[in-house]
Amino acid sequence: MGRKASKLQDLARRAGRWLGLADTPAAPVHTTAVVADRFDAMSWRETYDQAPALRELAEDLGERHDYATDLLTDVFLGAYKTSPQVRERAEMDPSRMVNHQVITTVLDSPEFGELRRETAGDLYAAAMAVLAQAEGLRRMLERAKDAHAQAQRTAQAQREAAEAAQAVSDAVQAAAAAAAEDGTVPADAAGAGTPAMAAAQSPEAGPPPAAPSPPQAPS
Repeated sequence: MGRKASKLQDLARRAGRWLGLADTPAAPVHTTAVVADRFDAMSWRETYDQAPALRELAEDLGERHDYATDLLTDVFLGAYKTSPQVRERAEMDPSRMVNHQVITTVLDSPEFGELRRETAGDLYAAAMAVLAQAEGLRRMLERAKDAHAQAQRTAQAQREAAEAAQAVSDAVQAAAAAAAEDGTVPADAAGAGTPAMAAAQSPEAGPPPAAPSPPQAPS
């Protein structure tokens, strides 16, 4: 009859940690740090589309930082909203951790606090405030290059681990569908899960994702 059949519970035990990861609902992640509603988003998009200087700044910063437009969104919202709120780090996409640190630093600065007295609720003034922060943003992003690279690696590792976990889960579900009433899985169906588990345990996939280390605050 070919290779020895396996028990479904043995297969599930071998895949245990990856099944748990695949079954855990993904936490919501955000690519901008300042909390905004759809009206805030529309205000930013309209302002950005109508301001060549903002787009030029995004292009300039984008040469050294992958998510410059998201960062400018945060700075604009920080200047425009009456009481800007910054999300918790755990709510952020790991790749945007540097943006989170930068906007937190900007909002905590006394100078920006003074500027906000003139910009809150004023689209034009908020856009000018973004442009006024250009040199400071360049300096902070330059100092945060290592942290940005780390955040990118963390985000990539999380994506790969989640994909590997899903592949293991799919293989176990396929084995379950082929299992007999006593839980015996045909050898071919049981063997189909082995490559997925091997891939999930490979160095490239890495372990199940952990919380990323915070980047150093730009100073």
